Amino acid sequence: MQVPLESGDGPRMDLKSNGDRISLVVRDAPVGTVLALIAQQQGLNVVSSQSIDTVVSVTLQDVRLDQALSTLLSIAGYTWVRQEDIIVVTPVESASRLAPQLQGRVVRVFPLDFVAAVDVEKVVQGLLSAAGTAQIVESSNLDRRRTQESIIVEDLPQYVARVEEYVRRVDVPPRQVLIEAYILQVELTDNLRHGVNFRYLTEIAGSDVSLSTIGFANPLASPAFFLQIDGGDLDALLEALKSTTETRTLASPKVLAVNGQDARIQIGQRLGYFVTTTTETSTLQNVDFLDLGVVLTVTPTIGTDNRILMNVRPQVSSGQINPETGLPEEDTTEVESTVMLDDGQAMIIGGLIQEEDLESQQKIPLIGDLRLVGRLFQRRTMNRRRSEVIVCLVPRIVPMCGPVAARELHQVERATSPVLTPDLRRARRDFEPLLPDATRNPRTLDVGRIPDAACNLFDPVPYPPEYYFPRTFGPTHELSIPTEP
Repeated sequence: MQVPLESGDGPRMDLKSNGDRISLVVRDAPVGTVLALIAQQQGLNVVSSQSIDTVVSVTLQDVRLDQALSTLLSIAGYTWVRQEDIIVVTPVESASRLAPQLQGRVVRVFPLDFVAAVDVEKVVQGLLSAAGTAQIVESSNLDRRRTQESIIVEDLPQYVARVEEYVRRVDVPPRQVLIEAYILQVELTDNLRHGVNFRYLTEIAGSDVSLSTIGFANPLASPAFFLQIDGGDLDALLEALKSTTETRTLASPKVLAVNGQDARIQIGQRLGYFVTTTTETSTLQNVDFLDLGVVLTVTPTIGTDNRILMNVRPQVSSGQINPETGLPEEDTTEVESTVMLDDGQAMIIGGLIQEEDLESQQKIPLIGDLRLVGRLFQRRTMNRRRSEVIVCLVPRIVPMCGPVAARELHQVERATSPVLTPDLRRARRDFEPLLPDATRNPRTLDVGRIPDAACNLFDPVPYPPEYYFPRTFGPTHELSIPTEP
């Protein structure tokens, strides 16, 4: 069937149909007139809430009827829904005055697992049509029945599909960073009065490092410095540090931090003190705490290139609560900086030096405590102790690379494997080394290596006894033969 173009000064329209597909050509005609023409040609029942006088020009070739109606009405800001044999056309902006079934609005509930409903709602409001609404349900720590956040959307199907696509992309598990931390304390002697010489240590360990300081031209900045080093060379550098200085490990935790969230490590003590708040009607007293010792706060942020932007805030402090005033007194050395590291690249923070005066007293009992005279029978010495706190950090993005992941799985296996069987016998743990033992792990004489003893007598570094008496059982490791430096 074909409806010819109208001539004269009126609108020009041409409509052809082929089954459920139509071809339409319109020039400067109101949408209401075009809709009436389609309804007359297709034998449809159309109900419109008001006249649609938006003038359009349309050229459609062999398209489905529903697609043609959706395209034509969406230009004018209208929507339609088919109820049995009647097509109901309504404006989108008057949705609050119409029933949902007259516009075909649908309701969808989107549970949120990882993002906050408040943040999602701000974006969803911009994705809805004029007829759409969005409500959120927030979780509460005080209500056990409100454990999951969600957003409820009511809108036209095509707009709900946009919201669904957005929620699917944004509600994803956050990435995580495994932070390996090593906190060391080095006693500074006379030859280390200015701190540990890391340039010398890196030469011993054979590591490729990048040494930098913060606030180089700023006399008010902290004296700490940063050292960037490959994570695989960190163990060698720490061994060189422990072998050349008096070093003790304060802690070596591993913290798993969510992308963009703080990870906090404290080694020390917390001193409580009262804080009193007085108003016109009441007086409130709370307890606050002063954190002392070594406090490390790290905030990792993973980039799209798998590099890690780390905000690091180490603090070394000491103090006390004044018994007279009740106020905290703190001596602190701290630094804050943001660095960019690759996955598995380590950083070392040094230069956090503390000084402590230690007073020792030797005296004759009773006589040394007499007034005035007692000073003649005692000896007092004042010793100044200087120590440097060194913080080593190695961030690794989870999931980690193969060697590191295998090492983590090995440590999990060691922690979860039983030591004894149910009948209280020693369980088999093949991953643990065995000490030399005459029964379980005996040593044997390697006759083939005896001739090497004669050649090794004149070497400056002789072979160890283990070279001639290797172990028979246990893990097989290659024996490292020392060489002349």
